[in-house]
Amino acid sequence: MRGFLLVTASLFVFQTVFGQLSIAPSGNGQNNTYLYVNDNLLFVKNDLRLMKNPSPVQEPSIYLRSGAQLFQGDQQNKANSGTGSISIFAEGSTNAHDYNYWSSPVTAPENGFFGISLLHSPVSEIISRQAQLTSALNGTANPFTISTRWIYTFNGNSYSNWNFVGGSTAIPPGYGFSMKGTEGKDPTLVNGRANNPGNAQRYDFRGRPNSGIIEIPTEKDAYLLVGNPYPSTFDLSLFLFENSGNGTINTTCYGSVTRRNVTTGIAYFWDSKENGSSHYVEDYMGGYGTFSPIDPCTDGIYEPPVFKTTKGEGDGTRGKDFDRRFLPVAQGFMIQGAATGKIIFKNTHRKMAPEENIPGAVKAGIAQKKHTYVKGKTPLSRVQLKISVNDQYERKLSLAFWDEATPGIDAGMDAEAFQLAPTDVGWLKGEDSYVIDVRPFDIAEEIPLFVRVAPDLSKVAFSLGIFENVPVKEIFIVDTQTKEYFSIKKEPLTLELQPGTYHDRFKVAFAEKIPQEALPEVFFKEEGVKEKFSIMQNNRLGELQIISNDLSPVKAVGIFDLQGKKMLYRTNFDNQRSVEISTRPWINGLYIVKVMDLNNTKTIKKISVYNN
Repeated sequence: MRGFLLVTASLFVFQTVFGQLSIAPSGNGQNNTYLYVNDNLLFVKNDLRLMKNPSPVQEPSIYLRSGAQLFQGDQQNKANSGTGSISIFAEGSTNAHDYNYWSSPVTAPENGFFGISLLHSPVSEIISRQAQLTSALNGTANPFTISTRWIYTFNGNSYSNWNFVGGSTAIPPGYGFSMKGTEGKDPTLVNGRANNPGNAQRYDFRGRPNSGIIEIPTEKDAYLLVGNPYPSTFDLSLFLFENSGNGTINTTCYGSVTRRNVTTGIAYFWDSKENGSSHYVEDYMGGYGTFSPIDPCTDGIYEPPVFKTTKGEGDGTRGKDFDRRFLPVAQGFMIQGAATGKIIFKNTHRKMAPEENIPGAVKAGIAQKKHTYVKGKTPLSRVQLKISVNDQYERKLSLAFWDEATPGIDAGMDAEAFQLAPTDVGWLKGEDSYVIDVRPFDIAEEIPLFVRVAPDLSKVAFSLGIFENVPVKEIFIVDTQTKEYFSIKKEPLTLELQPGTYHDRFKVAFAEKIPQEALPEVFFKEEGVKEKFSIMQNNRLGELQIISNDLSPVKAVGIFDLQGKKMLYRTNFDNQRSVEISTRPWINGLYIVKVMDLNNTKTIKKISVYNN
């Protein structure tokens, strides 16, 4: 169990006054003085004042190694200061032709901004060499060289809104930036890992650590590249919820959370096919994965992207699955503004996380260990559809059930697709396609699909992916035009569709609606005729109770709503004379119950279900 290295004002104070933790060279500024933190968590309640060491290759005042992280207090009231810096590692996952999205945990002490000249490559545990910069297309692992051609920030809605930064030190804290990896390998071993074993360049971020309140302006509908701005893991779910929606929600792990309606509450992550070989935009094969937090105390849902080029061509590959709730140091992502305002990053968003939840796109350290982290995680009820298009690529859609959601669009829950393929399927919200739909569970509801086919006849196949904690046993694709129900629980449904849009024609259902003529007739008890079964609804226990009046076993039970939808039909009762069936998953309302004995004698009754 990893613990905190707690630093108070009485420890490591090498200069009087200044910060709660001050570290400066000793011996009249001639001797290097630093704090080395290995595989541990350094906590400083208030501010840091760090003074640069005299050795150019050993300037940092704090070294964070083997997954070590720096946390600062929620009530920090003074900014970090001084000419000194920290050193913390993070790893990319691309070669010289592909992008990672980053956000720096440090800035230059001179002007409070970040630039790629602050990046270094390790030589030993405390010595690193500064990056060389080149305007050539490719950076290199050895000698460590970064191409300035690919350093951009983003704010807007079109390709023209990529803002070139290059080698300048001009990126404010909290903003993200794009950067391509390096080609070749660097076998230099530090902390048991090569600097670049191939397509995975390690970077040493050196600068003043970001901490405290960080604000970034937003505009309605504009996308913005941001990221984890701190030298610690980051609770993305809490950040997204606090910066989306309205009012206050009560959570099991954070208590009361106040919301601010400045983003949609959804994060998008760039992912691309490994081993790219071209710098031409039309050749990039990738897409944006989608993360919805659902609630700050769940792990949320991440759906990887469908990989395709800007021309819409795909090769059947998809992005990797990541647990996105806890972001590692330096991870960048896109968000969309919901209104003009300011996104706020805070120290309360800095959380410890279990090692298995650290995503691999950009990683901090290599020796992460499991340790205490935020408690109260709530499981999700989730269904995932898999849609194959022409056997060329596959779109996955998630449907989650959450009592606090609505069938409409909820901030921090429902996630619109970032980009669409020529032929694509999604959850239909208005006229738009959503990758993740969150709503309260209603077994009688039929959920409409967005279906777009272009430019040619397409073969679209529906199958079932994840099916977790769902109180139903079936799932159907409904064709509202032919009124047919197709179960996809055991085998896929394949449709051939002409070019066009089919919004709302196809739906997802959990119970099959039967034709009006097949509805059971409601018989009233004839005088003098004894009912075979007593049928009672116990709303206190949330169950339907069926008891034989003459010891006749139950052969079959059918239950229907008043619109004719079959809620349940069961025959395997093993000669039981009394049966209990849970009605807690049903919505409140009237239902028709039909019970049959071994002689096919029917008892039919209406019941009223009320789940408080």
